[in-house]
Parts: sequence; C-alpha cells; structure tokens
Amino acid sequence: MWWSVLPQLVGAALLLVAPGLLVALGLRYRGFDALGLSPALSVGVIVLASTLSPFLHVRFTVLPVAIVAVALGVIAWFVSRFRPRAGEMPRPGLWRRSAPFVACALALAVVGARVMQAIGGPEHFSQTYDAVFHLNSVKYALDTGNASSLTIGDMTGGGFYPAGWNAVATLVASTFALDVPVAVNLTSIVLAAVFWPLGCVLAARWTIGRSSAVALAAGIASASLGAFPLLMMDFGVLYPNLLSISILPGSIALAAAISRVSPAWVPRDLSAVLALLLSLAGLLVAHPTTFMAWLTWTAPMVGVLAWKAFKLRRRGLLRLGRARFMVPLIGYCVVFLILWIVLRPPSDASFWGPYHTVPQALGEAIVFSPLDLPAAWLVAPVALLGLWAALGRIRYKWLAGVFLIFTVLFVVVSGFPISRVRSILTGVWYNDSYRIAALLPLVAVLLAAVGVEWICHNPYLSQLFKRVFRRSGPGIRRSGLRNALQYALAAVLVAVAVVVGQVGGVNKEVEQAASKYALSADSPLVSSDELAIFQRLHNDVPQDAILIGNPYTGAALSYALGDRKSAQLHILSYVSPDLQEIYDHLDAVSKDPAVCRAVRSEHSYYVLDFGLLEVHGGNHTPAGLTRLDQNPGVQLVDSQGNAKLYKITAC
Repeated sequence: MWWSVLPQLVGAALLLVAPGLLVALGLRYRGFDALGLSPALSVGVIVLASTLSPFLHVRFTVLPVAIVAVALGVIAWFVSRFRPRAGEMPRPGLWRRSAPFVACALALAVVGARVMQAIGGPEHFSQTYDAVFHLNSVKYALDTGNASSLTIGDMTGGGFYPAGWNAVATLVASTFALDVPVAVNLTSIVLAAVFWPLGCVLAARWTIGRSSAVALAAGIASASLGAFPLLMMDFGVLYPNLLSISILPGSIALAAAISRVSPAWVPRDLSAVLALLLSLAGLLVAHPTTFMAWLTWTAPMVGVLAWKAFKLRRRGLLRLGRARFMVPLIGYCVVFLILWIVLRPPSDASFWGPYHTVPQALGEAIVFSPLDLPAAWLVAPVALLGLWAALGRIRYKWLAGVFLIFTVLFVVVSGFPISRVRSILTGVWYNDSYRIAALLPLVAVLLAAVGVEWICHNPYLSQLFKRVFRRSGPGIRRSGLRNALQYALAAVLVAVAVVVGQVGGVNKEVEQAASKYALSADSPLVSSDELAIFQRLHNDVPQDAILIGNPYTGAALSYALGDRKSAQLHILSYVSPDLQEIYDHLDAVSKDPAVCRAVRSEHSYYVLDFGLLEVHGGNHTPAGLTRLDQNPGVQLVDSQGNAKLYKITAC
C-alpha cells in the first residue's frame, strides 16, 4: 500500500522542488515566494539538464540536474547580488506569513489523498491509450540514460517530442530505483498535490494580495475542482498536461509581476524576468499547448498595460513617443499571432468534435464544472462573486477578461460544430474539450480568492462580524479571548470548506479516474492475466528479444511492465517493412521463407497473444497474428486465462 512508498514519495517531492528552490533563493526570493516559484523553476532546470546530457555524453540522472541547478543558482546570485531582496518591506505578522504554508499543506493533504484514492495502489497504472507511450518512454529513458526532447521520439521512429514530463518521471525513477508504474504514480502525486497548490497560492498572492484569507481561499479552491488535476489523470492519460498545467500558475504570477498588474510589493525587477524565462523554458517543453494557454493569459495583462499607458499619455505623464510605445505592442501581437499559427498539433491529431450544445457548454463553464461534472458547490458561488467584484474594480478587470476568454474557448470547443472557425480558435488544444476544461480551474481559483477578499473587506460584513463578538457577553471583549474565538471560527470555516469542496465534481472525478486504474480480468489495456504473463517473461524470453503483438491490446507494455522490448513501443509507432511482413504473413511462417527472414532481421522470435480486446474497443489485429493456436510454426510457451506467449519455432 501507499505507506510502503511514503519515504520515496517524500523524497520525490524534495527532489522535484529543490532545484527550483535553489534558483529562486539565488534570485533573492525569500519565504513562500521562493517556495511557490520552485515548481516552475525546477521543471526549467530539469528540462535543461535532460537536453544537455546527450551533448555532454552523460546519463540523465540527478547529477546533471544538480549541476545545472547549482550553476543557475550561482548565476542568479551573481546577477541579483546588488539588488535588494525581492519583496522586502515591513514584515507581516506571524499568521500572515504562515497562512500560505498552511493553505498549501491543507491542499497537499486533500489532493494527495484523493489522487491516491483514484490510483488505488502504488503499483497500479492507467488503463488508457496514451499510457502505452508514457510508461514505455520512462523505461526507454532509464535504459538509454537519455530523456531529451530531441531524441526520445526515436523510441517510436519519430522526431522531436516535448519530453518535460518524461524527464521528470525518469528523474524520480532513476533516483529512487523505482519500477516504472510506481515512479509515474509518485510523480503524479507530487505534481497534483505539491506543484499545483504551491503555484495557485503564489499566483493568488501575487495577483490579488497577501492576506491570509486570499492564501487559504486559493489553497482550498485548488483542491476542490474536479477538472484539474484529476481530469488529466483520467482522460488520455495526459501526464504532460498534468505537469504543464501544474506549473502554469507560477509562470502567470511572474507575468503579472512584470506586467505590473500585481500589487506594488511584488518584485518586478530583473529577477522576475530571469525567473520567467526559465519557467517558460520548462513550460514550453512540458507541453506547448499550455505555453499557448500562458500566452492567452498574458493578453489581458498586455491590454491593461496598453490602457494605462494610453491614459498616462493623455494626461501628459508619459513622455514616450508614439513609436516607442506602439512598436513593442505591435511586436507582441505579431509574435502572438505567429505562435498561435505555428505552435499547434497537426490536423489529423485534432479530430475531436463537440460533445454538448452551446447553452450546456456555457452553463458548465460558468459554474466551473465541465464535461458533465456536478457543480462545484464551494468554488462556483465564491468565484462568481469574485467575477462580479473583478468587474467593479479596475485592478482585477484583466482577470475578468481571462474568464471571458477561456469561457468562450470552452463553449466553442464543446458546443460549436466542427468548422474552420472552431479549429482556428481551439485547434491549439487539439480541438479537445478535455484539455481546455483543465484550464478552467486556475481561473476559478483566482476568482474565488477575489471573492473571499471582497467578503473580508466588505464594510457591512465586517461590522456584522464585530457586532456578533461584541454581543457574545462582557467577557468576550477581552482581546485575547476574542482573538481565540476568531481563530476557532476561522478553523471551523476552513474545515467545512474543505469537506464541502470534495462534494460533487471531485468525488465524481475520483470515481471516474479510479475505474481507469483498476486491474481486473477484463481491464481494457492490460488485464490481470496479461500482467501475470508480463511478470513471468524473464523466465522464458531472453533479455535482448523483441516481442511481437498487437499494441492495441496492451502487448506493447511488455517493455515497461515486463522488461522485454516490444516491436512497437507505442500504439502508433513506426512499422518497418520486416515487421509488417511478420504482421501480415506470420500465419504462413512454415511455408514462406520471407517471413523467417523478417523474423531473423527483427530478432522477433516471441509473440504475445492477448486476444481481441483492445483499449478503444476496435479491431486492429494483424492478419498474421490470428489463430496462433492453429499455427504449426509457433509453440505455446506460457499462458494464463486468455493471455498467451508463443515462440516462433519454424525459423
């Protein structure tokens, strides 16, 4: 059970936070600011280390990551050594300094428990289509010592592949000598329960304020929405999106600081620029579509900057020529447009259609419960209150603009028919409702924090709160007891909010995700019988053998789960002419010499027969792999239930 891997889980969290924390401290961020920036900066460090390792002819392990982290930390210290410490101003009280840590600890406990509940056990794995590539890619990186985005695509016969997640999971697996499924699951827990809340609380503090209420609201809200992080562990499985969206809030916080839509105390000097560049390097390689989501977030910020500059110029306070202002603005728009066109997947991968009508999709977006999830009873009302407050305050209007943009995108992708307009607007995200749905929770978290801040600073509610305490009896007027009662009431409210936040969407998403990780006799990708065959492969199959099988049945996972390489490490891997010959004509191996030549060329003397059940319910069984039990050229080596292992004896 999970207790058996608790030390490795804690170690994985420290391992993945430490590189970014070192760089953040070098940039002179302190306290929670340094910790909150760590996830985004860590991924940037890991991506750089994984990319540089092949050029330096060293294996990708914790050593190159540590070297890159130390080097960047030293450079950061050198660059910022003459600058004042980021965010220095009169120190707030102990509770205000502690609140963001408490908020993240609450979210860590809640999200961590729900993710563990969804996965079921540390050795479980996702029974979904993309799990084949993701699990095998970690095994491939461990065997080759290479997790670079430039070369990991060689595993499937492809080219460049954004391998940020693959590098992160491989780092965890290699550092703690874990089996691939365990390493992937521990990585998922860290991303969901550590990275995501840290980023959300940081983004809330840097865009709204550093009050205790804002921190607690952001922490609780980050753990109370079904659309992220659990949705990315349910659908797909989209591990790269899980990583990229979990570090998106940190990159948005830095953009808010640089664009000056954040409070005045937030650091917005060279340190913020350098931190943003490193975080964007990690974000881009984690998943380019989430980098495009970051660009979408920045558009309202740039709009605010342009409006402020226009107003200052009209008042004669801005002494810049029109060209010096317009050139950067036009340049931003041109770069945005170019990236919007270029950074999108191929059209044959963007085939997803709508699943709702426009009114249904609009309703789901407004209550932050996409894809038929129950309403977010805790977050939605507070977030909508925050939206109302944001519309009434110039400081938060950009956030209302972000809500409008992502609501429109979700309505278009989920409710519009397949068309050119739909592809132009949402093709960046594969025209996929799930990927855009997972971007809505961050908007909800920040709007909920605005809503809570409005409640706390509303004069009528403040007066009502004071009257309640004043009328509680003469002894209550003493400040010590009154403060104790206030803290007790706050603790009760927090506990109630945590419980209510799990009702509805989160509960349903845990249930849905759990069904994707369950191992049974009829699991869609790898059944219990098939897993048993994998676990016995070392008894019957040589280490250097290449196994043949229909990858749609899960046979391709012999590599990650059985330590024996499959001819196809991904369902859509490149198929060589020799492999195609085996697929098409293995049933004639006793008569056709060409088949044996192909078997020898591929060194493929073993065949996995996992029946006709495929992960998506289709039928892709090659003609040569049918009726193996009647093929005189093969011999049964092992079997359990409907899962069988054959050896080609005719060659």
